[in-house]
Amino acid sequence: MKSDDPTNQQIPNQDNFYHRWSERKQASRLPVEEVVEPDEEPQLTDADMPPLESLGEGSDYSGFLSPKVSEQLRQLALQKLFHSAAFNVCDGLDDYAEDFTSFEKLGEVMTADLRHRIEQEARKRQESEDEADNAQLADAESDQTHDTQLADDTVQPETDELNDGETEHHNEVKS
Repeated sequence: MKSDDPTNQQIPNQDNFYHRWSERKQASRLPVEEVVEPDEEPQLTDADMPPLESLGEGSDYSGFLSPKVSEQLRQLALQKLFHSAAFNVCDGLDDYAEDFTSFEKLGEVMTADLRHRIEQEARKRQESEDEADNAQLADAESDQTHDTQLADDTVQPETDELNDGETEHHNEVKS
């Protein structure tokens, strides 16, 4: 009779797991033997490379990456490869690749922001002109009031003198 108890089934799996883990841990402590692969292909030199003028987009450039090829020849070959049309494609993700110094003129089009700013400037100019006009009117009124007061002051003494003279004249007539 088989037992359907899940704990009995897990114990062998756990023992098996720990056993494999232990074997791998012991194997990792052993020194690693370096595997040396024999060179199947002879290393290419500058003399083995085709002329750069004969290379095109479909050419094989892998030979130029050989360690025996001079650095100068490798650089020239890679330069030719990366200047080919296959690699010289702008992906459109360059944010600063476009010319932002030339722009389309707005012409007769007026943006809402521009219209708002023009209205604000006109309102400020009108307010400053109104303040200047009010200041001029206030100055003119104060000058007129001042002139009127001066005129009243100068007229008042004459009338007082006349009144004094008339009073004397009346006093003389009465006597």
